[in-house]
Amino acid sequence: MALNEIILWDGILANEDIGSFGVIHVDARDDHPLVVRLGVVDDEEHRYSLRLGDTFPVRGQTWKLDRVENPRSPDWTVVLTRVE
Repeated sequence: MALNEIILWDGILANEDIGSFGVIHVDARDDHPLVVRLGVVDDEEHRYSLRLGDTFPVRGQTWKLDRVENPRSPDWTVVLTRVE
């Protein structure tokens, strides 16, 4: 079964078959667009600054920042989904 969703929490690295994913920072300031700073390691290390809906490549697959739950809380959750 193919991996279609990755859920990330503060301080926890997600190690998947296609690579490792970790959130560096969630910027959810008032009057600014929500931005997630994401680190991805597949064959190399990549860092992305993503807004909701932005996409990024991982080993020939396209992934997107789907949503951030409770972005202004210390208990935020970042959800990445694979784009078919």
